[in-house]
Amino acid sequence: MVQAKVFIVKQPYKAKYKIYFVDQPYQEKSAAILAGGKLVKNEWEADVKVCIVQQEYQADIKIMRKNFSS
Repeated sequence: MVQAKVFIVKQPYKAKYKIYFVDQPYQEKSAAILAGGKLVKNEWEADVKVCIVQQEYQADIKIMRKNFSS
């Protein structure tokens, strides 16, 4: 499987996905999209742009911090 290159943007309209961090594995939703990905430093290097949201209902992807890209 190809490792996704992930970049975090500040504005939700620039992101392909909005993510929310959860505490338990059973709360995860669509986490496989980002699991095992790699954070990149530049926006132009990224395959996927994400924005971290504050409310669970705003998120497209719910993922545990330990499963998020490093």
